[in-house]
Parts: sequence; C-alpha cells; structure tokens
Amino acid sequence: MIRINLLPLRHSRRQEQVRNEIVVAGGGLVVMCVGMCVAYLFVHAQLSTARAENANLQRQINKTKEMVALVDEQEQMQADLRTKLAVIKRLKANRVGPVHMLDELSQATPEKLQLTEVEEKQGKVSVVGVAVTNEIISEFLRNLEESEYFKEVYLNAIEQTEAGGAKLKEFSITARLVVPGLDEPQEEEVKSGKSGKRGKRGKRGKR
Repeated sequence: MIRINLLPLRHSRRQEQVRNEIVVAGGGLVVMCVGMCVAYLFVHAQLSTARAENANLQRQINKTKEMVALVDEQEQMQADLRTKLAVIKRLKANRVGPVHMLDELSQATPEKLQLTEVEEKQGKVSVVGVAVTNEIISEFLRNLEESEYFKEVYLNAIEQTEAGGAKLKEFSITARLVVPGLDEPQEEEVKSGKSGKRGKRGKRGKR
C-alpha cells in the first residue's frame, strides 16, 4: 500500500495564507497611516488658517481700540475746550452784563415811572419802583420783554403807596439777565426776531 505524506503541502499552504494575511494587514496599516497623515495635514492646515485669521482679527481689534481711544481723547479735548469757552463767555458776561443792564433799564423806563432799587445776582435781576398808573407799569414790562438783555420778565406785586401827598403804585419785577452773543445758540433766532423792535425805544428816548 502506497502512503503519501501531505503535511509539507499543508504546511506550505498555511505559510502562504499567513503571508497573505500579513500582507493584507500591512497594507491596511499603511493605508491607515497614510489616512492619519492626510488627516493630520488637513487639520494642521485648518489650524494654521484659523490661527492666521485669529491673528488678523486681533490686529484689527487692536487698531479699533486705538481708534476708539483716539476718538475718546478728541471728545475729551473738545469737552474741555467747550468748558473753557463757556467759562470765558461767563466771565465776559459778568463784566459787561451789568453795564448793558443799566443802559437797557434806562432806555426801557417810561416817563412817570421811577426805579428805586435794582439788584443783579448770578444773572437774576430784581427791580423795585413806583409809577403813577398801572398802565405805565405795563408799558415798562413790555419794554423789558422787548429787550435783548432780559428774559423771563415777571411782575411780582403792585401795591398802593403814597409819597408827598400823591398816590403811587409801587411794584416789583424779576427777570433773567442775558448778554446777546454770549447766551445759548438757540436764542439767536429769538434775538434776531426782536431786533426790529428796538426802533420803538429810540422814540421813547425823545420824550
């Protein structure tokens, strides 16, 4: 009886099968490594792009902060300048205001009306006087209201009094003193509208 030994053939096939599996596993490992490398390069590229964009945004933010700081500084300088100009205007008003006030009061005072007391404090004017009739007091009020130097003119009181045997009307008036050209800009239109009424005061001076 003839016997054939098949062990070497089986062993050879198993070795070949193992080699194929190793090749397949190695190929898969290589493919996986290549994929990981590609993924790493892709992520790295995206990360570099993000970092570049972030750096660009940070530079823009820094420029914006510098511009905002510059604008704030300019606004502060303008505010300081406006404050200084306001102080200068107020000092000028305090210097020339009372002189013009007395001149305006003189021009606004009609005949048969006499001022007995005039006081100005921090832009508020108090006037006390006597007149023959209420109509003359009303004329004096109208003259003050037409003046560019007096605002918020109010008649506080009228009382009957007697001086030298004559019956007179004693009155008190309060107003706010302003100086044209030194007061608020929004009052310019009001002042220009009243300038045409100054001619009446010249006529009163001829009485």
